[in-house]
Amino acid sequence: MRLISFAVATALSAGCADAFTSRVDVVARADNYELGVDRLATILARGEGFALNRQVVEGVAGVWIDYTLFARSVVFGDSLLDSATVVAAKWADVQQEIATRYHEMLVSDRVALDSAQTDSVYGVGEYRLIKRVLFEVAFNVSPDVRTAKQAVATDLYNRLRRDMSWAEASQWTEEVDVKREGSMGVIGRGEHDAALENAAYALEPGEFSDVVATGRGYEILYRPPLEEVYAEFRAGVKDRLEQEFEADYLTALPERWDIEVKSSAIPAIREVANDPVRAKRSRTVVGTYRDGGRFRVSDVARWMQGMPIPIRQRLAAAPDSQITVMVRTLIRNQVLLTEAKDAGVEISAAAVDSLRDQLARELALLGAVMGLHRDTLALLARQPEAARQGAVQVKVIDYLLALSQNKRRMQLVPPFLADELRSRFEWELVPAGVERVLARAREIRAAIESTRPPAPAQPVTPPDSGAESDAS
Repeated sequence: MRLISFAVATALSAGCADAFTSRVDVVARADNYELGVDRLATILARGEGFALNRQVVEGVAGVWIDYTLFARSVVFGDSLLDSATVVAAKWADVQQEIATRYHEMLVSDRVALDSAQTDSVYGVGEYRLIKRVLFEVAFNVSPDVRTAKQAVATDLYNRLRRDMSWAEASQWTEEVDVKREGSMGVIGRGEHDAALENAAYALEPGEFSDVVATGRGYEILYRPPLEEVYAEFRAGVKDRLEQEFEADYLTALPERWDIEVKSSAIPAIREVANDPVRAKRSRTVVGTYRDGGRFRVSDVARWMQGMPIPIRQRLAAAPDSQITVMVRTLIRNQVLLTEAKDAGVEISAAAVDSLRDQLARELALLGAVMGLHRDTLALLARQPEAARQGAVQVKVIDYLLALSQNKRRMQLVPPFLADELRSRFEWELVPAGVERVLARAREIRAAIESTRPPAPAQPVTPPDSGAESDAS
């Protein structure tokens, strides 16, 4: 089933931790745990490949917050697999499921196709199911090769005229990704090579064409009678009607919802790529829609974080027109979900169970790489609270140290689970601590580099004068 055009994303929420009493030796806090300046500075300075800049410091400190809140939850007995947590942690998939169910609800009433309608569509001939045998000819082949290919195609055509069945003839096709008996599926006007379409639309049911020269080579086309391809034809037409409905529906959404994008906010949108942590807290309005709806930089950041990294990286340098189109699309997605929820569309219990299974596998993998295996958690459950608290900090720091030395696989906390955890606990990233980590890490790295023995001198090779050797 084709989905309504839908861009889903994952993100960490801005969170709203209560203000802690800042200490200059702390860079981050999560629940009752603290990450010291010297600790993080040492990890970064000794780590392989860490660039020492603010973005890296904030990124690693943010990862520490997420790992700590995850470890704290599972060590103290929260499986994180209750239905509410699953729905929050798998937000992107939930939205996709809602969009799918809304799509099905919309098209079930508007894109019906019974037997009589199928017969009628086939008879009108606007859409045609065509099968073909293709003899491919590259554009740069010699005339002799082209003539030989045409001769093979002509011979097959003559055999079809005599007594060969289409099923037998279709085995000769040179098409790599060939479907059943060379089926092209249901085609419409203006979608293929003009010579192919002209031949296809000249065919009566049950007829096959002469050899047709197209941009791909030489082809023989066949239009099967409806009774031979009823199910495939009906499904193909239904799919096309759905596509047309979706295109019309989505095109009408911006006008129906009075969607507007503020061009003045484009510089703020670019910061989503440059500084996503702060972007997630930005209340700057970048677009509006019906009934006082406001779309903010924080909303852009939420949707963008689920997109591939290269796309996010290109955002900073994208032209204004491209950013405007992107934001308009994201607002359209937002109001589409609003319509779905207003129509009473919800995720099914079966879908939640499926997402729970997916999340369970993700958390098992995360726990394994962090040393929080099932047996370890069972053992810790029998320990005093203080011991469990200490185990959380040890496991997280050990994992960060191993990551910095490329000794373990990096597995992030699923982003929307991190979002949910940050909404449950107090947490803080200390700006002054970030600056102190940066300064201290540079000091440590400089000291390390100063103690390294100098690289051995390379022998100096005299420049070649260009004169011939006398030894010859």
